[in-house]
Amino acid sequence: MNLIKKRKSMITVMLVFVVIVITSSILFWLIGDKKAVFEKNNSFWAKEMKPANAPLNKNIEADVAIIGGGYTGLSAAYHLKKYNSSLRVVVLEAKQVGSGASGRHGGMVLPQPPTESFEIAYKDSIHKATYDLTSRNMKAIKKVCEESGIECDLRLDGFVHTIIDEEDISYYKEYVKEANDLGIPLEFWNADKTEEMLGTEYYAASVYDPNGGSVHAIKLINALKIMAEKEGAVIYENSKVNHISEGEIIVLKVGDENNEVKAKNIVLATNAFTSKLGYFKYSVIPVHAQTAVTEPLTEEQLESIAWESRLPFYDSKNYLFHLVLRDDNRIVIGGGDADYYFRGDLQYKGDTQKIYEMIINELVKIYPSLKGIKLEYIWDGLLGMTSDEIPKVGVTGKHNNIYYGLAYNGQGVNMAFMFGDVIASVYSGKTHGWEAMPYYSYSSGIQDFILPEPYRWIGAKALMEYYKRQDSKLDK
Repeated sequence: MNLIKKRKSMITVMLVFVVIVITSSILFWLIGDKKAVFEKNNSFWAKEMKPANAPLNKNIEADVAIIGGGYTGLSAAYHLKKYNSSLRVVVLEAKQVGSGASGRHGGMVLPQPPTESFEIAYKDSIHKATYDLTSRNMKAIKKVCEESGIECDLRLDGFVHTIIDEEDISYYKEYVKEANDLGIPLEFWNADKTEEMLGTEYYAASVYDPNGGSVHAIKLINALKIMAEKEGAVIYENSKVNHISEGEIIVLKVGDENNEVKAKNIVLATNAFTSKLGYFKYSVIPVHAQTAVTEPLTEEQLESIAWESRLPFYDSKNYLFHLVLRDDNRIVIGGGDADYYFRGDLQYKGDTQKIYEMIINELVKIYPSLKGIKLEYIWDGLLGMTSDEIPKVGVTGKHNNIYYGLAYNGQGVNMAFMFGDVIASVYSGKTHGWEAMPYYSYSSGIQDFILPEPYRWIGAKALMEYYKRQDSKLDK
């Protein structure tokens, strides 16, 4: 009799659990994501933002309407017009070009998509091809900066991936050997060489890649805006897209007056904001990450840290730190933490004092002589993240007229500019090379699926806590 009662109790508990799961899923499906908010770019880079273009104030028609005025959107506009000057191309930016992640990052320019970064994720030939394509793209960025007349503070003399845990050294040694065999020019540096080049004893070893570097986030935006407009693209700022009606002709409702843009094709260049338009809701989520910049270092401080190579670097933690020493002798440092807010909330709710202390503590661990240095700016940026770390580019929609380039998983400066070119090349029938990669128009099915709320928030919090605990074991 007791056994029967226990079984009935278990069945009751299970039924209650199932009801709770189904009810909460339906509830949050009905509620949906938080509405999009577009916070002002308050980063160090934002001082270089130019006056905004006028917003859209009439109904217009276009061959291609690009939603988003970051690196992807401006690059797509520039390349589309470059490949076909007769196209009517418009860019619709919700706030001001460079207001999103493109104008808030840490300043590093890196090769490879995240999934192939220091790892042969697919196969040798693909690893080499993605490296070559992304390295080639940096030269294209340099050319755009030069032709625009904007000094973008672009340095492409390489970067360093630093290794904290000695147990990881064997892996990186083996990887560098495999990469060298493929013709990828990496160098493994032991602790002494790393200290010589970066001026710190903090790391057990490192890998140097001559293809990479740093750039001023907003100066690159300014260069791309100039070049896109020079080619004939029309850029509307403070022109938020409120609604998309799909069809052979896509109708966009834009701005406070809901002006209509009728376009044969659109480009989603919206990265972390994409789900707010109803696309990639279960494969791309917005994640908040912080960056800061120090006051200018004195000559004595520069001499004390002996970072004479000035090569930018990032470490091997899950929540990695990345550092750039600028020509004005400020250090840009970011990372160390990230957060996902319930229902994909885009509004930053972090504790800046806590972030300040975290960043200063890490900087002083790396360079003890900088104790007492102050941070001039701390800012938040929104990353578009996927569960498989694969950025997304391709074309979708019933009429195959919705192009997209987004979800760079924190490694988007180089990839975003390149995806603008990929989109323009595919649209124009040209060969770029990336469309032949397995990552083009890629979906991994269940691995690419992110659960709806509240399970998304619960899962994200659990995963982030796990990463933090793993990283804490590496703290010195």
